[in-house]
Formats: sequence, C-alpha cells, structure tokens
Amino acid sequence: MFRVGLRQVSKDGLLVMLLPTPLLVGLIFRFGIPLADNILTEKLSFTLLPWYGLADGMLICLTPMFVAIVSAFLMLEERDEGISAFYQITPAAGYPYLTARIGIPVLWAFAATVIVSGFLNISGFGSAVLWAGSLLSVLTGIALSMMVVSIAGNRVEGLALSKMMSVSFLGLILYWFVSEPYSYILAFLPSYWIGKIIMDGASVISFTFGILSCFIWILIFVRRFMRHMQ
Repeated sequence: MFRVGLRQVSKDGLLVMLLPTPLLVGLIFRFGIPLADNILTEKLSFTLLPWYGLADGMLICLTPMFVAIVSAFLMLEERDEGISAFYQITPAAGYPYLTARIGIPVLWAFAATVIVSGFLNISGFGSAVLWAGSLLSVLTGIALSMMVVSIAGNRVEGLALSKMMSVSFLGLILYWFVSEPYSYILAFLPSYWIGKIIMDGASVISFTFGILSCFIWILIFVRRFMRHMQ
C-alpha cells in the first residue's frame, strides 16, 4: 500500500515538488541569511544574529510539514476516488492504513529533518537540540496531517486547511518575541517547545511537555478520523 501511494504521488507534480523543498529552503537559509546579515551589518549596523535560531527552528518545522501535506493530500485523493472505502473492507483498514500513509513517510521526514537541519543550520546548535527538535517536529507533522484528513471532506477543503498549517509556527515565533510567562499562552502548540529547546537547550522538562502536547493533538485528530471512517 505504501508503494501504491508513492506511485500516486509521483503522478502529481505539485506533491513531488514539495519533497525537495526543505533542502532548497535550507540552502537559502544557510547562505542567504548570513549574506543578508553581512550587508545589514555593513550598511546599517544592524545584525540578524539574534534571529538565527528562529530561522533554524522554522527549518526544523518545515520538512515534516511538507510531508504532512503530501500524506494528507494522498489520503484525501483516495477518499475522493473511493479507494479508501475499498481499504475499509480489507485488513489494511484503520491503523495499518495510517501507518502506510503517515507512519512510514514521517520516518523519511525525520531523517530528512536531521540531515538538512544538521548540515544547514546557521545558529550552531548541539546534537541534543537537533534530535529533540526534529522528533517534536515530526510528531507535529503527524498531528497536522491528521488534522487535515479528519476535518476536510475533499481535496479542495484540504487545500484550504493546509494553508492554515502555518499557524503551527506561532508558538515558535511567539517564544522569540514574548518573554515568559506571557509566552506560555501558546504553550499548547508543539512549536512553542521547539522554540524553547532551540533557545534554552534540550532540557528534559521542555522535551517532555513538547511530547505531551504533540500526543494530545495526535490523539484528538486520530480519534476524529477513526470515527469518520466507521
């Protein structure tokens, strides 16, 4: 079933282009932001160094988000064409279906996130931050994918919902500009804990709360999806 999904994705140019996008974004961040920083420092005596970590946080979040969009659109396409209804009368129904459509792709997303962010980050964070942030980001991608497929009725609605995925970045951005305890207003978003890990280090407390927030979102949308499939 996973191989069938790959063939379907390969026929959609838009979905295919989403897969290498994180690498392209990483290259832009890696070379474009330092170049812009040199120009601003020289011309305006203004530096972008305080925001290097924010750029790396966005890069960590991007790869799983793009994979989530691909997985969600594939599932919605199968729903529109009636293929998912066929799967429901086979042993692939339920969690095996989700494993093939979301579980396996996020393994690639995790590896891609670690590689892209590990080699192209500009803030020089440590390996603990890289692994912790990548894991939280991948779990966030699962939640975003399940959100789209559990709420959208078709690909058109899915396209509209996918544009709302950028809201998931609010926690990351808020942590950079709002001091604690006021920033806790968005602590329910996993990206908040990704930002906290990047800025303050990969502490056990931040990682634990990040994992909990991810699992809560995943549980909510998986249960909604399974109810709709019954």
